[in-house]
Parts: sequence; structure tokens; C-alpha cells
Amino acid sequence: MNKVKQKLTAFLHSRNFPAAVLVAIVVAAVVFLNIIVYSLTAFFELYLYSPAKDDLSITDAADALFADAIADGLKVTVTFCMYEDDVEAHTTGKFVHETAKEFAKKYPEFISVEYINVKTKLDSELKSVEDKLAVWSKDSAISNASVVFECGSNYRVVTDIYTSVGYADFFTLDSSYNITSYNGEEVFASMCAWVLSEDHGTAYFTIGHGETSNSTFYNLLICAGYNVKELNLRAATNTGVPEDADIVIISNPISDFERAAAGSGISAEIEKLTSYAEGGGNFLVTLDPYAKELPMLYDFLAGFGIGFDRTADGERQIVKDSNNAITTDGFTLVAEYADDEIARAMHEKIEKFGGRVILRDVASLALSGNAKPLLTASSSAVCQASGATTDTDGAYTIAAYSVQDNGVKGESKLVFVPSVFLTATDAMITNGYSNKDFLYSLFDVFYEHGTVPYGCRSILYDNSMLENLTMGTARIYTALMLAVPAVLAVVGCVLVVRRKNR
Repeated sequence: MNKVKQKLTAFLHSRNFPAAVLVAIVVAAVVFLNIIVYSLTAFFELYLYSPAKDDLSITDAADALFADAIADGLKVTVTFCMYEDDVEAHTTGKFVHETAKEFAKKYPEFISVEYINVKTKLDSELKSVEDKLAVWSKDSAISNASVVFECGSNYRVVTDIYTSVGYADFFTLDSSYNITSYNGEEVFASMCAWVLSEDHGTAYFTIGHGETSNSTFYNLLICAGYNVKELNLRAATNTGVPEDADIVIISNPISDFERAAAGSGISAEIEKLTSYAEGGGNFLVTLDPYAKELPMLYDFLAGFGIGFDRTADGERQIVKDSNNAITTDGFTLVAEYADDEIARAMHEKIEKFGGRVILRDVASLALSGNAKPLLTASSSAVCQASGATTDTDGAYTIAAYSVQDNGVKGESKLVFVPSVFLTATDAMITNGYSNKDFLYSLFDVFYEHGTVPYGCRSILYDNSMLENLTMGTARIYTALMLAVPAVLAVVGCVLVVRRKNR
């Protein structure tokens, strides 16, 4: 023990000790910095996103959206809530600003760009904008990274509520909040179109049943011209679906909806949905075919003539298409449009933009009554249940729609997709596939809702989630990132030992 103490004392008083301490500090700093970089990459990749300036040019896609407004002499003002120099220096704001300038350049008589400071409440000419900020902040929080679109008394505030970076609404974030694309052109076009219109329906997401939702799908609905709200049908104060509902979205619930006892006179959840349907309401329903049975919701769907295609034992059948899939297991398949008037009209809207739809873990459907197929699997597809092939007929219905005529109350429309992947963030905007455009065409053609921004350019950043859904790519990436600080730590230890033994 004394020998160890003597050696340690000698080392602490030697000439090598300061050098060893310095090397240790440098190694620790490098390791710490690499941990920070890894964390930012894993959780806030928005910081590291850097599209080339040439990629930020815009197409002619907005011409159709703006034609009538330009002819009528209307004007849209886009206001950044920080001064121009500050926007240009902002990590992500500079890309949004470049897109704004591109629009102002392309439509000089229609779109103008302005700048204010939300802290001083002054514009770039040092004039007060306190009154404007008071109006804009009534419906939305205003930050220095907000962008406000305004036409007359109509306005729309775009404020990032998902990240601390700012401007996330102009990007697509995957389920880990990493960027997959920059959608500046689409957001600008749709927000300008938004303030040109007085009529905006509301899309209500049901809650209380474990439903899933994500920022990308919310933003897509807003770009399609909807306000987005939540709907709790179980709330004691809720008497039914609100009158301003243009569509009710039931997104992958994991627990069932309530039905009142027969003769009770009580209006529970299913009764409220049925009443809304009978009044001409619209629905978009997605379900996980692997989730537990939801008999009340299934009965509601059966009223529209839509249900799962089951085996003799009552199992739901999952579609596998090894010849027409993008993953080796065959369960992430490329859908085909059905031979139906609505399906053909939707396809015609988006086929020039690619417009192919991908679905993962999708079930086969059985239809009756007014229900019709919207998307199908290819003729090479098979069905499986409990891991075994149960059917080899192919061309299974994997998305369907139904229209019910309620007389003077109008038509009630429903679309059902037996997969959660249609609206999944990781599949919304990808290279060669576009679930986003499919949804736009669905709102436009089937639900007949306003004007949507077809064909706007999205700058793809990363779609590794699609190409390796097993997360193998992510694991390799993580291992490589962690290897960097580990290697540096080993090298640092070797240097310390070598200096000690000199």
C-alpha cells in the first residue's frame, strides 16, 4: 500500500502530470462534445438539416391556387416575427425565408414579405405593430419564429409547437422528430390559399380510446384547408359531434367506443356518431389489424357495409405481397387503385406526381351494400392468419369507401383503411411514394373539400425508416455515432499511459 502511495505521490509531482491532466481534459471534452452532437442528431436533427440554396426554388404548382385571387387584385402579406437579418441567421428560418422570397419574386403583385420584432413590437421601419400582435395572438401563441399570413381581415399564424428550434411546421418530422423533408413551398402555397378563403371546415380527432396522431398528419389537414380540433365523445358536457364538423377522424383506437343499453334513452358514443352520420357527416377511420377486437366500432363500420375479411375461425387476414413490396418480408406493399370511378378520379389527380401509396400490416376487407374498394393489393398477393397462408386469390381490398344517402340531410361518407401506416409520419412524404398526395386527393375528390396544394416540391432529406422498417439502419447509425467518442476515449487513455511511462 505504501509503495502505491509513493508512486502516486511521485507521479503527481513529476513533469508528466500536467501533460497527462491536459490530455485527459481534452479527451473528456471531445467525448462530451460527441455526446452532445449525437444527442442533437438523434433528437433534434432539425439543427443539422441544410438543403442547398438551389434546392429551395419553387415550381408552378401554386399558379392554379392563386389564379382567381390574382385576377381579383387580392394581396397576401407574409410577416416574419424577427427582422430580416435575424431570419437569415436562423438555423432553419433561413430556408423558410428563402422560400418566402421566391414566392414574392414569382408573384410580386400578389405576395409581399414584411418583418417585425415581437419583443419591441416594432416593424422594420420602427412603427408600432402592437395592435396587429394583439389580434394575431388571440388564436395562437406568437414567438419570434412565427410566420403570419394575412389577406384583409383573414390571417393564419404558423408557430412551431413541436420543437424548440422553430419553423418545424415547414418540415416533415418522423416519429423521432428527425427531419425527413422540407416542405416550404407546400406550406406557403396552402397558407396563402387559406387566408384567401372565408370557409374552413373542421376536422375532429376522436380521443379517449388510445388513438394515435402526429404533427405531420395534423399539418396536412391544415394545408388541406381544415381547422383541427379534438373530440371527446365521453365528456359529460358533450351532446354529440359539433355542428361545425366537416369530418370526424378515428385514428387507430385501441379501446372500443361505448354503446348505450337498449331502451335506456341515453346517447353514448356510438349513438352520437350514428346521429352525426344520419345528418350527413363524414368519417375517416384507420385501424391496426393486430389490435384487439372492437365490436361496437366494427358494428358501426358494418352499417356502412365495411368489415374485415375473416377466416372460418374468425381471424382477421393480413395481406402479404412479396412481388409488390418494398421490404423483404412482403408486408409493406405498394397499393393499386381500384377500378372504380372515385378511385380513378383520385389517381388522375396525382399520377403525374408519382402518387403511389404504401401500406404496412394491412388487412383484407369484406364489403357489402354501398361499400366499394378504393385501394387493392396486386394479383400476386396472399392472405395470412396466425402466420400461415389462408388465401391466394390476390387483388384484396385494402381500403374502402361507402356513401349513405340520408335524403334531405345529405350524404354521409366514410373511408376505412385497415392499417395505421397510411397516415404514419414516416410514410407521409417519401422518395417515389406519396401517401400525402393520396390523402389530398381523398379530401378533394371524395369529400369535396376546397382546394389542396397538389404538386408542390418537397425536398427529401432521409427516408431510411421506409427502406428498413426493422430499424437495422438506425441501429447501425447509432453504433457508429457511439463508436466515435469510444475510440477517442481509448486513444486518450493510450496517450496518458505513454506519457506516464516516458
